[in-house]
Amino acid sequence: MAERKVVFITGCSSGIGYELLKLFNTAQYNVVGTALPKSSDALSADPIAQADNIQIESLDVKDFQAASTLITKTEQRFGKIDILINNAGISYRSVVEDMTPEDEQNQLAVNYLGAMHLIRCVLPTMRKRRSGRIINISSVGGMMAMPTMASYSASKFALEGATESLWYETKPWNIHVSLVRPGFINSLAFEKVYYSSKRTSNQSEPSPYEEHYQNMTKFVGKMMKRTPCTSETVAKRIFQVAQRKRPPLRTAGTPDARIFYIIRRLIPRRLYHILLYRSLPGIKRWGK
Repeated sequence: MAERKVVFITGCSSGIGYELLKLFNTAQYNVVGTALPKSSDALSADPIAQADNIQIESLDVKDFQAASTLITKTEQRFGKIDILINNAGISYRSVVEDMTPEDEQNQLAVNYLGAMHLIRCVLPTMRKRRSGRIINISSVGGMMAMPTMASYSASKFALEGATESLWYETKPWNIHVSLVRPGFINSLAFEKVYYSSKRTSNQSEPSPYEEHYQNMTKFVGKMMKRTPCTSETVAKRIFQVAQRKRPPLRTAGTPDARIFYIIRRLIPRRLYHILLYRSLPGIKRWGK
């Protein structure tokens, strides 16, 4: 029987990460799935966590020391990590003016800095073995930015740029690096967004950006409720990328992500921005 591959996945308490646990629950894999400390106990009690080849660990990816320790522990137990999937992420729904330095740090720490730290942890062993896969979960927001999502897009743009550089750097050691870009997913994730501390502390005062928030929240919610794509849809795409002999650098996680990519490529940049601005929900009322 072939040796089992070892998969390390972050953000497994729900959504895409949880669906990945189910897909990798086969005889070919040993899986280490992580969740935030407040979620890991519930996940450990879930039926999926009772499988012999699945191990649930508590991890906040912002805690770099804990991340380093867990990677070392995993490599000592299994001798390697074949596949790292950086799936953990959060999203701030906030205009730039309302974000604070602390909010910005939190957004980047989870979506970008935490992922890059885990990559640095697994690379030495992957290089020595001249084998490995790193899959970073990006977003359509990593190629096109929308109002009230500046910091989220910034974190995904950063992840995209770093991953592209990493693709070149690690190719000589046969380490495959990929980005998967989901678009809208039919889930309640749009209700789990973060709001900046400045906005939440000033709710008694009318915000000059109230139309931005109200219209974008309704628009995103409507799109996520209407799409047929689910967390399982995206997880299956990631699973396919993990199994491909020569995975591409970028892969659309949902059909709409592919459409957005084509639009972004074909429409001249200046015209694209004008058309997008004019199509924003309730734009005539913004700034009034």
